[in-house]
Amino acid sequence: MEVLVTIVKNLLVIVVIASFLEILLPDSSVRPFVRFAIGLFVILAILNPILAVFFSGRAMQAGAWDLPWEYEESGDYQEVGREVNRDIQKVGSELIREKIEQQISSTAILVPGIGDLQTRVIMTSGEGKLSGIEMVIVPISTVPEADSVTAFSSREQQDQEREIIVKKLTSMMKNLYGLNEDQVVIKFKGE
Repeated sequence: MEVLVTIVKNLLVIVVIASFLEILLPDSSVRPFVRFAIGLFVILAILNPILAVFFSGRAMQAGAWDLPWEYEESGDYQEVGREVNRDIQKVGSELIREKIEQQISSTAILVPGIGDLQTRVIMTSGEGKLSGIEMVIVPISTVPEADSVTAFSSREQQDQEREIIVKKLTSMMKNLYGLNEDQVVIKFKGE
């Protein structure tokens, strides 16, 4: 009896779909193909429950409505997807951080008085935004080392040069990256 009920349910669904398609399709050469496809679905709707009775040990699922969905397993896929997404974001933000460090070093080396520098970019972990820059500068000494009399005046001149370098670099970083003065930390090697 259950087999008969299943056959009737499937046939009713197919008849409703077939009548809807007949209304939508105009009289054309496509109509025989649609009737052929509907006929195949009718045969499938009749044979599927009958074969399920004869071969009850085997799972024969012909329609999409017969496919089971395990909700417990879907959570695992979502967690794996989130983990992959986090890994991609981590690698991407690390690559961006390295490229920004290179860009800052290339730009800062153009300032007169800088011999070499090391740059470290600080980014916010959640958003990947630039939140600060730290630079360690090795200055080029422009003061000639002559005698002990000019040693006191060279310290003042060196401080003035460093102050000019800090102002130029801070201004560049503010203009290029939209940072505040407190987000740009500049140190000289040996201090």
